[in-house]
Amino acid sequence: MSSLLQALEFEVREWRSTAGTTLSASFVKLTGDDVFLLREGRRKPMKVKLSQLSSEDQAHVEELLELIEKESRGGTEISGIDAMPGQISGQIKCANDEQWSYHVYLPTSFHTGKKWPVWFVMSPGGGVNGGPINRYISGAERLECIVVASVESKNGFKLSHRATSAMVQDVYDRFPVSESLGFTSGMSGGSRMAYITAESEAQIAGVLACGSGRGVYLEDNTFRSAKLRRSTYVYSLIGTNCFNRSEAARSHIAFPKDFRLRYFPGKHVWAKTPYLDEGMARVYGEALKNSKDSTLDAHRQRYGKTMRKWMLELKEEQPWEAYEWVKFLSEFPASARVKDDAKSLVSELKDDPRVTRAAEADKTIWRFINKHFSEYISSAEAKKTNPVLEAEAKKLSEEFSGLPHAELLLKLGEKCY
Repeated sequence: MSSLLQALEFEVREWRSTAGTTLSASFVKLTGDDVFLLREGRRKPMKVKLSQLSSEDQAHVEELLELIEKESRGGTEISGIDAMPGQISGQIKCANDEQWSYHVYLPTSFHTGKKWPVWFVMSPGGGVNGGPINRYISGAERLECIVVASVESKNGFKLSHRATSAMVQDVYDRFPVSESLGFTSGMSGGSRMAYITAESEAQIAGVLACGSGRGVYLEDNTFRSAKLRRSTYVYSLIGTNCFNRSEAARSHIAFPKDFRLRYFPGKHVWAKTPYLDEGMARVYGEALKNSKDSTLDAHRQRYGKTMRKWMLELKEEQPWEAYEWVKFLSEFPASARVKDDAKSLVSELKDDPRVTRAAEADKTIWRFINKHFSEYISSAEAKKTNPVLEAEAKKLSEEFSGLPHAELLLKLGEKCY
């Protein structure tokens, strides 16, 4: 431990509560919202709520946590792995079975002194040269996550599940990754592999699906719905004119209400990076929120600070998205400062006309989906023009002119591609 950190961490100082009372003590640790302080001459630290400390003292605790994290950093090299932070690696063969391989992206902040969240990504065309990793780098940097892409898993390859299982096992065996913060994602057939990998691998806490519903293909070519654990959170992205849009809708009608289905203007394609960024953030945040593991407290604190900053950036141009996020953060186990700021923003944004109109637009979109996409629609049928559907969507979209929701409604009435 550096002399600077030691001086700060064990410095006896005056701590002030929100009620105005003071206490002379040194900082020991933060667990959840509990700060442990040691008074002079005492052997056992006392516990106080972070939310009960003054804003200056809460800021001081955050400074200490940042210093502690910096001091705990390890190196950036992993034995037997040719990968550098900030770069997509070359092809890495699974040590447990060398017929399978993957590429990895380590965030620029990577070091071996802690365990990292990890995303396993599958592409319908396979993952040669890193495949889809570039789409996830922005989110990986913001959230400080590792991204891994299977080389062999792809559409039409019956052994894709074996490839992804070997990849997951190898990454957990060789990388410093969190046992409870594993996630899967992919597009189209890759999305289906994300579902089945989440079904079969206990470490997977959430799925970011793009371009499909929850149906999965097995090795024998049978097709069924993925059987996810109750704790697995799902966030779906799908083009308004994707031929799988009804399947995605039917999946989410059956899912819990807090799972999110988000349409974007487009066909059967990958969602653009900003959509993937938000999807990654929500899936990761839900895992942190729902886990009772106290060893994830440092992840929770950093996530809260990161998302608070991001929501302030979203506030002006997308206040409706910022509103949904601050509602989530107001109940997230972050620092009291983050939660208090989130609650203030909830109060500020809830009466914003753009937010209230967007909320009504979201309800209208969901009613439209329930009405028209709750039953299975074949790909061939979805690709036919439906004048009645188009007319209804056009009329509804006119009610929300000026919002991006209007374009979504208009396109949802058009045929698929």
